Amino acid sequence: MLRYLVFLTFLTGAARAQDSAAHLLIGVTGNSGLNYYGRVDSLRSSAISPFIGVSLKNGLYINANFVFIHNRLESRYAATLVEGGYKFVNKKGTWAGNMSTTKFFYQDNIDLIQSAVKQFVTASITCLNKIANVTLGADVKFSDQADPGLQGGLDHIIRFGKVFQKGVIVIDPSAYLYAGTQRFTQTFYQQKNILIFPSGEEAFTKEGKQFSLLAYEVSLPVVFAYGKLQFILSPAYVMPQHAFTPTGNLFYVTSTVKVKI
Repeated sequence: MLRYLVFLTFLTGAARAQDSAAHLLIGVTGNSGLNYYGRVDSLRSSAISPFIGVSLKNGLYINANFVFIHNRLESRYAATLVEGGYKFVNKKGTWAGNMSTTKFFYQDNIDLIQSAVKQFVTASITCLNKIANVTLGADVKFSDQADPGLQGGLDHIIRFGKVFQKGVIVIDPSAYLYAGTQRFTQTFYQQKNILIFPSGEEAFTKEGKQFSLLAYEVSLPVVFAYGKLQFILSPAYVMPQHAFTPTGNLFYVTSTVKVKI
């Protein structure tokens, strides 16, 4: 989600200045509970996602993620995600931003709640300060229709330097909320009559779309960076709101190992 992309901007001093070189990024991410704003499919799948990307010194980047899912019925390759975008931090280190688009290439017959989304476009801006960073963002999700969304959040970065001589630890307690459109189907019945005599009921189905709060989420990303190697662990607790199918809150963990070349 958005907060994870924003957090990666600050790793190893990125919040202070643009990197002065282009880099190749290689790594793997694990997710203990795939979800769409806290909404999960009946199989409650987890995932492993190797990735490769290029980050240029002018802020442009492109990444490719290869998603392999696991659940009680199967373990298989599920999708490729290709993301391209631009991220920046101003020279004073008071503002950071990200604009990106992600294209999803799902395999046929994938039973994931988020697999209806074919493309995702997002932009965010973060005001950086010593008390709490404030992030506002907007996105559009494209399936057979376009669904706009809004996000907002607070986080506070705590940095510990000189760990194991060259190591750095960064902790970022965060709280975010997400809103967007949801589609629904409503069925109602109307009495049918022949002349003045009732002859049964007729069903009518109405489709609609409403903009509402989708979820609250709190998380505690932790990064250990040692030279060009980074370990990221991000436990999160998401509370879905206004879900048409009742669902409980979800605790899940995202973990990443990556190397910058």
